[in-house]
Amino acid sequence: MTKPRLLILGGTGEARQLAALLVDQYDTVTSLAGRTQDPMALAGAVRQGGFGGVSGFLAYLEQNRPAAVIDATHPYAARMGTTAVQATAQMHIPFLRLERPAWIQQPGDDWHLFETVEALAERLPNLGTHGLITLGGANLGAFSRATGMRLTLRAIDPPDPLPDHPAIQVLLDRGPFTLESERALLTRLGIDVLVARNAGGSATRAKIDAARMHKLPVALLARPARPDSNYVNTVAAAVRWVEGLNL
Repeated sequence: MTKPRLLILGGTGEARQLAALLVDQYDTVTSLAGRTQDPMALAGAVRQGGFGGVSGFLAYLEQNRPAAVIDATHPYAARMGTTAVQATAQMHIPFLRLERPAWIQQPGDDWHLFETVEALAERLPNLGTHGLITLGGANLGAFSRATGMRLTLRAIDPPDPLPDHPAIQVLLDRGPFTLESERALLTRLGIDVLVARNAGGSATRAKIDAARMHKLPVALLARPARPDSNYVNTVAAAVRWVEGLNL
């Protein structure tokens, strides 16, 4: 008997957990954007690369006919999320957004919220003299304007291109990170301002806690807006949604 096919838009720990829980009962295909050179292993089938906008995603859905689509991409992958909502609506395919909750500001946090990377980079020199940037590959060229300070850019893969900045260094590393290691890094490098996304979850939470303990300001990039859709914030709830479809 052929298993129902599920398309998981992945790239997060939640997507990896979801595929592992569903692979025995469903024909799971996890799609990765391909930005990470050495992604972690995934259960089920894996495809790499973008779809080419709404028209490309529609063509993929028409050819592969998944019974349902779960968008478990990173909270900041708004373009893919919008594309998925539009295309699945046109094809009348059940759609679910799985997104981990955002972090909530705690007593002692010194957060400075910015809607765009450009605005953040422009204001960053007002917050410190040595920034640790942990934004992945999100429009890093904007940091060319963060003059008069040092920058340390932490990423999984070497950023290309690097911002045109006279005092920038790259630190290649992959989470999850511990509170102890993050505190040691802040001290060793002399970081006095953290630049981060409100990614949520536990894999990169330690840097936020470390900044609070070191009484450092955090320049936080706000989560992008997404279109309204079916939404859950836990893997368990996503599994229940799939099982409730009775595919």
